[in-house]
Amino acid sequence: MWKQIWRCIVGKYDKQFQQLNRNPKIAQALKNRAEKTRAAAQRISDAEGGTAHYRVVSGVRPGGRAYAYVVSDNRDEEFGTEKTKRIGALRRAARGG
Repeated sequence: MWKQIWRCIVGKYDKQFQQLNRNPKIAQALKNRAEKTRAAAQRISDAEGGTAHYRVVSGVRPGGRAYAYVVSDNRDEEFGTEKTKRIGALRRAARGG
């Protein structure tokens, strides 16, 4: 019985979830936020002498969920190594720095 109740509840919210995630305004809002984070990360990296470039990747997952995230082309600069100074620009930008 609980399985049937659970399926009924989940089914109802799943439809709403799918509709929201297919809404172009939601996808655009995700892209806009990712673009702000990308720009902030680029500013931080440039200000500290970094060479990383950042880009926004966005789309819709097979289950219907929209996504947008920022990718760096320089892992060493983000996390640091023995030879590369850790700048962590993407981490700091995502936290509002």
